[in-house]
Amino acid sequence: MDRPDDASMEPLRLQARWLFPVAAEPIENGEVGIVGGRIDYVGPARPGAATDLGNCAILPGLINAHTHLEFSTITSPLEPARPFASWIGSVVQWRRQRQGTAAEAIQAGLDESARSGVTTLAEIATTGWEDLTLATSDAAVFRFQELLGLTDEAVATQIDMAEAIAEQAASGESHVQYGLSPHTPFTVHPQLYRRSLEIARDANLPVAIHLAETTEELQLLSEGTGPLVEMLRRFGVWQEGLNPPGSRLLDWLRPLADVPRALVVHGNYLQADEMDWLAGQPHISVVYCPRTHAFFGHNEHPWREMLARGVNVTLGTDSRASNPDLNLWNEVRFLADRYPDVPTATLLGLVTRSAASALGIEADRGTLAEGKAADLAVFRLGDGVGDPWTVLRSPGTEPVGAMRSGCWLTLPPAL
Repeated sequence: MDRPDDASMEPLRLQARWLFPVAAEPIENGEVGIVGGRIDYVGPARPGAATDLGNCAILPGLINAHTHLEFSTITSPLEPARPFASWIGSVVQWRRQRQGTAAEAIQAGLDESARSGVTTLAEIATTGWEDLTLATSDAAVFRFQELLGLTDEAVATQIDMAEAIAEQAASGESHVQYGLSPHTPFTVHPQLYRRSLEIARDANLPVAIHLAETTEELQLLSEGTGPLVEMLRRFGVWQEGLNPPGSRLLDWLRPLADVPRALVVHGNYLQADEMDWLAGQPHISVVYCPRTHAFFGHNEHPWREMLARGVNVTLGTDSRASNPDLNLWNEVRFLADRYPDVPTATLLGLVTRSAASALGIEADRGTLAEGKAADLAVFRLGDGVGDPWTVLRSPGTEPVGAMRSGCWLTLPPAL
């Protein structure tokens, strides 16, 4: 996934007030050395010339584990937030009346992500990507192709698309890793779900699925009734009997045991036995989108309960259709404000090490360590005093720069 330019080959030494390696304790007046796009030193500042970033912190590049960049030109979340079917209607209407191209929106989202310290993101891809060429000035992308269809014709078309993605992945494009995203239990025919997971398994592709997002979804699965059923009837795609009576989330979770890696996006209404099952599947992670969750007014999210059970949890911004911005650090700040008892180290881990593990790139990204890719986020530190975790959590602390594989995506003001 690396595509460094000539500048990334030049040795570079960066010094800052604090380093947050994530896998080790913070380092005061620390230095990161970079050679050939990789980290060759992490530790106390050494004698000699180094670029001093001043009152800043250097962190691993942040990893956004779930987003929909096609909506990045929306200026405020779409209304109404509830009922969920009405919000989906607003999304459909927005797509029909879109101003500008999807490619322009995707690029805007990539730029905004870089400004917030994000160096890698997991994208649910629809249209626009075919008109976009990623550059070294863009974050690395896991492009999960969205698959949805309930009719026989749609199922056949989507299976063909999934097979084409598998072939494209095998071609080895360096800057993108592909995946498949069977959309939701209420927009994907069980036959399409099974076949997409088989393709992912055989082609070694990761999978992402929106699951346990709403109570309406649970009602559709268990009873075959509710607002989502009525919505699908209006769209002319609902089919009776696709899910046997009494179906539940476990029926959609268990098939994920056979894919190489999976993201369960949202997980707002996972139950205890489902979380226990996930705890036994280390290749499956849950992606919590805090501000989107709050926008829809969902019940308390069980993310802390999942962590206690050993489930790998990470964070995503979702999209500007349900979130005011794509600043992943604002998700961390949101949780810090609402859960002051949760250590800042835990929150930082959700968007670095845990996210890297979710995407299968923990050997190369997610922490600052010698030999890893030089993916960095630079933060200007606020006025907080005391221990470094308090400073990092202070209101004035903001991302101001990002580097991927030794290439600056956004330059810190000090440079």
